[in-house]
Parts: sequence; structure tokens; C-alpha cells
Amino acid sequence: MTETAARLRRLGLPHARARAGAILVSSAGVAFAIAAAGMMLAPRVSVVLAAWAAILGVVGAAGWAAARAGAAAAPPALGRLVEQAAGTRSGSVQSTVAPAAGRPGASADLFALADCRAARIVEQATPLVRRALTRETRRALAVAAGIALAGAALFVAASPATGRAAFWHPLRTLRDARAPVRVLLDRATVRRGDSVTVTIEAPAATRAVLWTRGPGEPWRGAAVALDSAGRALRRVGPLETDLYVKAASGARTSAVRRVTVALPAFVAALELTARYPAYLARADEPLVPGADTVPIPAGTEILTSGSASVALARAAWSHVGRAVSRLAVEGARFSGRLLPAASGTWRLDLAAADGGPLEGAAPELELRVIPDSAPVVLVPVPGRDTTLPLSLRQPLVVDARDDHGLSRLELVSWRVSRTGKTGQPLRQPLDVSGVGERAIVQGDLDATARGLLPGDTLRLRVDAWDNAPVPHRGQSAEYALRLPSLEELRAATREAAQDAAAAADSLAAEQRALGERTGTLAQERSRDAATGGARTPPSGGAQAGTLPFQATERAEALAREQEALQQRVRELAREVAEIARAAHAAGIDDTAFQARLREVQQLLQRAISPELEQRLRDLQRALARLDPEAMRQALQRLAEAQQQLRAELERSGELFRRAAVEGALASLAADAEELKQRQAEWNGGDAPRADTAAAQGERALAARADSLAQGIAQAAQDLAHATNVAGTAPGAQPLARSQEAAGRAHRAMGQAAGAAAAGDPRAAGTAGAEAETALAEITEALRARRDSLVQAWREETLAALDQALSETAALARRQQQVAETLERGEGGAATRSRQASVEEGTAMVERHIREAAGRHALVSPQLERALGFAERQMAATREQLEQGEPNTPAAAALAGEAVDALNATALALARSRGQVAGARSGTGFAEAVEQLARLAEAQRGLNGQAQGLLPVMGLGGQAVLEQLRALATRQRALAEQLERLQAEGASAAAGPLAEEARELARQFEAGRLDRQTLERQSRLYRRLLDAGRSLTGPEPDEQQERVSRPAIGDSVRLPGVLAPGATGAGPRLRYPTWEGLAPLTPEQRRLVLEYFRLINAPQH
Repeated sequence: MTETAARLRRLGLPHARARAGAILVSSAGVAFAIAAAGMMLAPRVSVVLAAWAAILGVVGAAGWAAARAGAAAAPPALGRLVEQAAGTRSGSVQSTVAPAAGRPGASADLFALADCRAARIVEQATPLVRRALTRETRRALAVAAGIALAGAALFVAASPATGRAAFWHPLRTLRDARAPVRVLLDRATVRRGDSVTVTIEAPAATRAVLWTRGPGEPWRGAAVALDSAGRALRRVGPLETDLYVKAASGARTSAVRRVTVALPAFVAALELTARYPAYLARADEPLVPGADTVPIPAGTEILTSGSASVALARAAWSHVGRAVSRLAVEGARFSGRLLPAASGTWRLDLAAADGGPLEGAAPELELRVIPDSAPVVLVPVPGRDTTLPLSLRQPLVVDARDDHGLSRLELVSWRVSRTGKTGQPLRQPLDVSGVGERAIVQGDLDATARGLLPGDTLRLRVDAWDNAPVPHRGQSAEYALRLPSLEELRAATREAAQDAAAAADSLAAEQRALGERTGTLAQERSRDAATGGARTPPSGGAQAGTLPFQATERAEALAREQEALQQRVRELAREVAEIARAAHAAGIDDTAFQARLREVQQLLQRAISPELEQRLRDLQRALARLDPEAMRQALQRLAEAQQQLRAELERSGELFRRAAVEGALASLAADAEELKQRQAEWNGGDAPRADTAAAQGERALAARADSLAQGIAQAAQDLAHATNVAGTAPGAQPLARSQEAAGRAHRAMGQAAGAAAAGDPRAAGTAGAEAETALAEITEALRARRDSLVQAWREETLAALDQALSETAALARRQQQVAETLERGEGGAATRSRQASVEEGTAMVERHIREAAGRHALVSPQLERALGFAERQMAATREQLEQGEPNTPAAAALAGEAVDALNATALALARSRGQVAGARSGTGFAEAVEQLARLAEAQRGLNGQAQGLLPVMGLGGQAVLEQLRALATRQRALAEQLERLQAEGASAAAGPLAEEARELARQFEAGRLDRQTLERQSRLYRRLLDAGRSLTGPEPDEQQERVSRPAIGDSVRLPGVLAPGATGAGPRLRYPTWEGLAPLTPEQRRLVLEYFRLINAPQH
């Protein structure tokens, strides 16, 4: 370094340093000012970052400026100042600052000389330069001090030591600038009217917006100033509803916080529903809590649901201070069921989740639980202890009721023997389905299969159950049904038979009167029709063919009375069946008596024929149409059907009177036999003791003997009133011997009882033996009298048939003479008189046959109808002769037909007599039943043979055909026997059965045998069995509606043997045409054709 440079450097170095210091001081002041601004604007991230960036920039600029501050006091700059201050040429000093050694071509000596001269100049100019430099330096220091003082003042004013952490920690401030805004609540749940403190935390933020809203409201904002830490507190309230809170600062937003306003703790909602038991079929009903008593049936569930204003911890129904039924709790809601088992106060206890009490009184229910009562059962029929009826079927009427509903009803009965032994109870369910709360059930207690013995008791009661889940049972009172002794049963049977006989007589009389009234009305209508046809109706008068109102009313009344009488006939038939069953139960097993009862029942059932019902329907239709002609014809046909019904009723009445007498004798004989056995037991066991008990027992037997005597007296009266009994003298006592023996037995029993009471065993035994002997005489006498009656009735019937047969044969000869006279063309008055005489005799024979048919079952009432056909032919003959111009040929043909009918009647009478003579019973009914049974057995054999042939039918061959023809022959023979039964009137079902048997025979003859034919054979066998049991013919189909249709070509069906040529060259007598059969009833047509078949049948 040159001397000049050294001098200049020494001169400028202090000033360079001072100026550098001034720059640093002023930069510090600027930095303080920037820091003060940054602290004042903190915690804004941009301000903090900008302040620090500015401070760093100032520091950098200060360092750079301080480094540049020495340039103004450096030797080159001072050399210029010295040159200016010394007035020397420019460069004279500056050129010596840098050494010359480094310059090319420079002289060191010269440079040294120049350096010396320059050094002197520097020294000389130093004071001037120093003053100038000092002035500049001082100015710079003053400015720097001012800036530093201002910056320091600002810095101090910004309180750098308190609350400006965001400025002093810029990195943390930068991190906080990205942190979320948070909202803190001092409590999340407040009471209504309280306030809540909201704390907002928004790091690195100075302001925030607090947003609030209620439920369903828009957001409302409020600006909030934050402290230096980015926090602020705000008091919000008072609150009435829930409040939603959030805060936002710039782009940052906090989560939404909810302030819940807790309502007062009380029961907000409560629903109570009574659900009744299902068997009550009652709809659910709401209940209202309170002090009023609520009656509910036992088993009722109370469905509980509701909510409180606060969350709940538990809920339960309590009774008598303890929880009984807990409820499910979910938040503030509760639900469950209560099944109250006892009456009283039931309280709903609720506990809040926060443990606080609920406002108001707890809900309460005052319940009265009504238990389900057992059913009440009454049995008004029989309603008291009684005896079983003759039919051993006790009618019952059960009245059962329950407060809600019945589900089951049972009839419980058990047998108690005479010895006191109790049998197992028998339960019979009674149908009460769908009856509801009360049921009145009618039925019968059938004791026929209970094995009861006379003197036993059948006890009964009725149990009922209601429809509760656990059924309650109610019982009726117990009733005793005593089975009468055999003696009582027989007495009751006799009385019932007498009543039924009286009812049959009454029905016959009423039917006779009703038939007369019907015939009278029919004749009136015929006369009116004839008169009206001859009279010319006036113009404008009443319409022709109208039906008078009075006649209509009379016809309707007749139809109603006929229907009522038919119903009474049906009831009488049922009563006869009951009497038959009761007689069997009473030990009256006499086959003849039972057969006679079945015969009466058949007659009564046959009396209500389909033809009569059809006539009634025809009359009703005619009345509905107001058709006079149809009404007249319907009345005439109804009168004819009524005559048939009257005849059947009269016949059944006569048969029933005989059956009553026969049954009475049989039952009295059984009573005497039983009383004799009791007397024998007393003689062997009680008479030797001869004490008071023995006397009392004998007196009881004497009372029974007295009753027996009364029964014999009544039977004697009935027998005396019976129709003429052969062998009985007028005024004679029919049962005098039996009555006298009964009196002796009664007196002997009285003596035996007195001797036993007196303690005399010997006298008691003697009198008891005498009574036993008298009772044995009664039994023998009654049975002998009954057998004599049967024989007398048979002989009576044979006598009537013999008389009718002889008279019919005589009438046939006389009618043949009339026919021959007419064939010769003689139709004068003498011929007419002879024809009228024959016609009158035929009417008398018809009455005789009717009387005989009423006394014996094997005498067919169809014989009377055949004679009726002969009478009509005779009347037609007279009409032909009484014309103005007599038609002799037509009259001869009609007379010939009458001869045929009389011959057929005579043949049928002869057959009936043979059957009556060979019958073992007095009525012949048992023989008819036996014959049908034999035919059924024969048909079973044919069925077995047909089944055996079926497997070999596929093989064919002559042998199989021969067997089929043999089978057809046997089947046809069976059909012929059925036809004879039908002709004899023994069975109404025999005709259809015969047709079916003949059809099967034709199938076999044609070589046809298949499964269908076998089924037809089986059905024929079953129908034969049914016909043998009931003798009532095929049962009508009650489900199928009857339909009447006009007659067509096949309305009259002729059996095969009546077809032309079936008996050889042709029938000996021509069969009637449809014109001749049209006026007859269907039954009469069948009868006429049957008799013609008998006449034309080949003789064997």
C-alpha cells in the first residue's frame, strides 16, 4: 500500500465505520417498525409472513448498505476529495493510491516521488477533508438514530412481550392457519330459558362469524372478534327450543353443534288399549286412566304405549307397591303389555334417565277384573226324574247359556242297576257349533243299546264348556230315568196300542167324511159345468169359464185338510213302529203279534200313495190357474184316491184292533208268568220266615195281581168289542176263566200276607201255593185264548173267501150267459135287467172281499179293484144297451171283458184261500216276509253262480252258453215268483223287482255276462233283503224333485209274458187297449193287466 493510500485510509476509516453503523442502526429501526406492524396485524398469516419477509429484506439490505458504506470513505473517494480540497490537478492523488508495481512501463522511483508529493498534499488537505467527512457522517448517524428511535418506539408500542405469539412463531402460525375452526359448548343440554356459552377457536384468525338457527329456521350470522389466540366466547340465550351452532372464519367452517333444550319431565303421550281374549270376539277398546273403575273380563291384556318429555331409564306397571309388569323403554318412549290378574289400583311408574322426578301424578287405572263364569245348563225336558218311554228313547231339551260363548256340550249318562252298581259313564257330544252365548238343543237319549234291565235306572246330566282359553265347565242337575218293570212296560204297551187303534178309527172316520165332501164338491162342479155349457152367457157379462170364489175356498180347504190328515197318518205309522219296538223291549216277542204290527204299519205307509199326493198337487195347480175344468177333473181324481186311502185306513184299523187284542193277551200272559215266578220265589224264600217283611212283599204281589185282573177285564172288553169272533156266543165273557183265576190269586195272596203277618209260615205257604197255581192257570188260559183267536180269525177269513169265491164263480156264469145273449144280438129289457142283477151281486162280492182283506194280509185288496173293473165294464155294457139304438156288438165285447175280470178274480180268490189256509199266523204277514227272505237267498245263489262264470266268459264255447241258459231259467223262475207276490198284494216292491229279474234273465239268454250285470244282480239281492225287512216298497228319493209329465207312448209298460205271442199262438183273451185303460188310475191299470196276464198264463 502507498503512503498516500495509507494516509487516506487512516483519514476515512472512522467515517466508514460510523456510516456503516448508521446504516445498521437505521435498518434496525426499520426492522422494529416492520415487526411492530406485524405484531399489530398478527395473527394474520399474510401479515406475519410479510413482516418477517420485510425484516429479512431489511437485514439483507442493511448488510449490503453497510458493506457499501465504506466506499465513500475509501482511498479513491478520499483522493478525489483531497484533490478538490488542495486544488491540485485531478488524478494527482488518486493515481498514487494503487501501487505502480503492477503497471506496465511504470517507474518505481517516479511513483515513489509522486507518492511523497501526494502524501504531502493529503496531509495539507486533511483538515478540510476531515471536516467534510465529519459533517456527512454526523448527518448519517443522526438519520440512523432517528429511524432507530422511531422503530424502537413502534416496536415497544406493539407490546412484543404479550399476546403476540403468532408473530414470534411464524411457522406455528402457518400451521395454525390450516387448522379447522372449532365450536365448544359449555353444555349440550339446557333447560328451557337457560343460556349456553359458545367458545369459538379459529387459530391464526382475528374474526369469525357465529351462525345459529332453531329447528326449521334459516341460519343467522353474528361477527365475533377473536383474540390473539384465535378464540372468542359468546353467550347465547335464553333458549326456548333446540339450537344449532356453527362458526366460520374465512374459508374454514366448524362442525354443527346442537344445544338441546330439555323439556320439563312429564308424560307427553299415553295410549291404553284393552285387548279382550279372542274367544270373546270383541273389538279392542281404548281405556282412559283416572279414578273411574274400569270393569274388564279376566284374560284382558292392556296394551300400553307412550312417551315422556325426557329420556327414561325404566317404566313398569305396579300394583300394591311392587312392580308387576315391566315395559320396554327406548329413549323417551315406552311400550308393553299388562295382564292384570287382580282388581285394584294399577299405577304406571316412570323413571327419567337423568334421575329427575317427573312432573304431575303418575297415571293410574282402577280395574275390576271380572272372572269368566262357568256355563249354566238346564234340562227342561225331562226336567225331573221320570220313567223311560216305551221306545226307550227319551226326548231331551237342553238349554245351555254362557256369558260369552259355548264351545262344547256333552250328554253324560250312566246306568245304575237295581243292586246299586254304577256303570261307566257314556259321553255323547251335542252339536253347538256357531250357536254363540245360548243354545237350545233338542235330541233323544237312545237307551235301546245300553243293556238296561227292568228296574234299572239311567242317570244323566249335561256338561257344557265355554270358549275360554282355559274352558270352564258347567253341569246341569242330575236326572234319573227309571226303566219300568216288564209288567209296567207291557201295561203301557197295551194302553198305547188301544190309543193307536182309537186314532186309526178316528182317521178312517175323518177320511170318510172328507171323501164325501170332496165327492160332493166334484159333483157340484160337474153339474155347474154342464149347466154352464147349456146356458148362453149374456153379452158383457162375466167371463166364461171363471171359477167361483166360494168353490175355490172350499177346494183349498179340502186340500189343506187332506194334507193334514196325511200327516196324521204318517204320525200314526211312526207310533205303530214305536209300539212294536216297545213290545219287543217288554219281552212280547210273539211273532204273530209283531207281524200284525208290521202289517198295520205297511198299510198306513201304503195309504199315503204317490198317486194321492199327485192328485193333491193337480188340485193345487188347478186352483192356482183358476181353471174350472182342471179343478173338476182334479176333484174327481182326488175323490177316487181318497176312497182308496179310506179303504186302506179302514183295513188298517181293523187289523190294528185285532193286533191290540192279540198283543194285550200276549202281554197279560207274560205278566201272569212273571208274577207266578215272583210268587214262587216268595213261597220258597219269604213264606218260611212269616215275618212283617214277608207280609209286606206279599201285599206288593197282591197289588200286582189286582192290576193284572184289571188288565184282563179291559182285554175282555176289547175282545167283546172286536168284530164278530167265531165261536163266541153273544153275551158271553171271552176271558171269564182268566178273570176268575185272577180273583182267586188275589184272594190267596191276601191270605198269605195275613198269615205271614201273624207269624204262621204253614198257612202262608199254603195260601202262596194256591196263588201260584191260580197264576199258572191264568197264563195257560190267556195263551189258549190267543191261539183260539188266531184260529178263529183264520177260519173267519177262509169262510169269507169261500163265500166270495162261490159268489164270484156264480156271477161269472151269469155274466157269461149275458155275454152269450148279447152275442146273439138280444139286447132287450130282460138282458138289461140280468146285467143289472149281476152288477149288483158284484158290488156285494166286492164288499165281502174288502172285509176279508181287512182281516188277513194274504188277501190282496187288489181283488176288490179287479171287481171294480168288472163293475165298470158291466156299467158300460148297460150304457150301450140303454142308448136309443142299442150297440149290441160293443155291449157283447164289454160283457166278455167283464167275464174275463170275474174269472181272473175267482182264480185269485182261489189262490188267496190256499195261501190263507196254509199260513201259520192269523194274518199271513209272517209268511210273506219268509217268502221274500227265501227269494233273497235264492238270488244270492244265482249271484254266486254268475260270478263263477265270469272268468270263463272269454273262452266262449257251447258249455258256457248252456250254463248261462240254465242261469237264465232260474232267474226267470224267481221273477215269476215275484210277480205272483205282486199279484197277491203281499209286497208293493215285488213288481219292479220282478221286472229287474226278467231283464237279467234276458241278458243271460243273450249270452251277455259282464261286471255291470253282476252289479245289477247284487243290487237286486239287496233290494230283496230291504223289501223283506220293511214290505214298504222302494223308498222315495227325498232329494229328487218329483216332475209330472204327460203320458207318452211308453207310459204303459207290459211285462214280457203279456206281449203278443209270449204264451204261444197268442193270448186267449185280448188285452185292453190304452183307450180302455185311460179312465183308470195307474194302480188299477197295473192290476187289470196283471189279471189278464194270470188268465193268459200257460197252464202247468
